[in-house]
Amino acid sequence: MKQLTFLICTLLLSINSFASELDISEQHIRATPPHAKNSAAFFTITNNTNKNVNLVAVQSDIAEQIQIHTNINEDGLMKMRQVDTIMIKANSSTSLQPGGYHVMFIGLKNSLTEGQSVDLMLYFDNGEQIKVNTPVQKINPSHKMSEHKHH
Repeated sequence: MKQLTFLICTLLLSINSFASELDISEQHIRATPPHAKNSAAFFTITNNTNKNVNLVAVQSDIAEQIQIHTNINEDGLMKMRQVDTIMIKANSSTSLQPGGYHVMFIGLKNSLTEGQSVDLMLYFDNGEQIKVNTPVQKINPSHKMSEHKHH
């Protein structure tokens, strides 16, 4: 019986050691009206490690360009700015959300309609690559993308 208990404990510890260092949750992409050329993705990244990790790139085939952005307040106006990375601090979460960090799709190849889903590949500076199936959801009227100045 002791051997069986030891074996079960060893297996459980082995499973935990293969858990992802990073978890992605609450992911969604904004649906677009016909002929819109831009959209954005939002999600939460949880870092389950003792070291800071940076999101360095996002890849998908839905747009000509994909950039990581943040919003800044400049002279009373909210403006988007491209950033090279987003840091996810050790043992914490970072949310990409309207008005803050987000992934920007520029030059959409097709409209994005509610009910679709899009595969995104997220790349991190620790070498981890995570494929995320991301649902398309309706635009929230209080955060219209046309309100943001794109530079």
